[in-house]
Amino acid sequence: MNRFEMVAFDCDGVLVDSEPITFAVFTAALNALGWRITQEEATALFVGKSFMEDVALIEKNIGGPLPADFHPRYLVERDRMLAEQVEVVRGVREVLDALIAHERPFCVASGADIGKMQVTLGRTGLLPLFDGRMFSASHVPRSKPAPDVYLFAARSMDMQPHRCVVIEDTPTGVRAGVAAGMTVFGYAERTDARTLLQAGALGTFSDMRDLPALLS
Repeated sequence: MNRFEMVAFDCDGVLVDSEPITFAVFTAALNALGWRITQEEATALFVGKSFMEDVALIEKNIGGPLPADFHPRYLVERDRMLAEQVEVVRGVREVLDALIAHERPFCVASGADIGKMQVTLGRTGLLPLFDGRMFSASHVPRSKPAPDVYLFAARSMDMQPHRCVVIEDTPTGVRAGVAAGMTVFGYAERTDARTLLQAGALGTFSDMRDLPALLS
């Protein structure tokens, strides 16, 4: 595993299988506001984006401003459900064990808030592995698809961006990694591989256990 100096993982959908849980909660919250949207439609519209990017579209579809307590209430319910249900992505533990065995630095660089990552990585037992190497959109001015969180992660880990590889599962995240000057591999277990390639991924894979071979 000597092709890249550091591996930067997205969190949701890459390390933890959180997206179905998150979007079930989000869809229910939108339905309660009067927007009759399905979970599949909500996922397609909002996956990989920050809440601030979502606001204008939500308000357009509900015909008015969001209630002031909408986002805080959603976060509480989201985190409650994640703490009860989220599981690690199949094969991730083996990948991380291999990286550790080869002394290859890795980190998580997510568009999610740190609190969410602490919940999901904590429940799945991955949190200790990312101590001191958790980077969030809350650390930087712009969220994905801007490259900020990946560039911040590289600086913090004292790595050159062109020697880093990013593992992403959304076109938004892929574009962020590419914009940072990093190589990106798209994890396509739940995502159409074509959309990841179109966004700039060098290649795709659908089984996390195949990743070590791509990194070598």
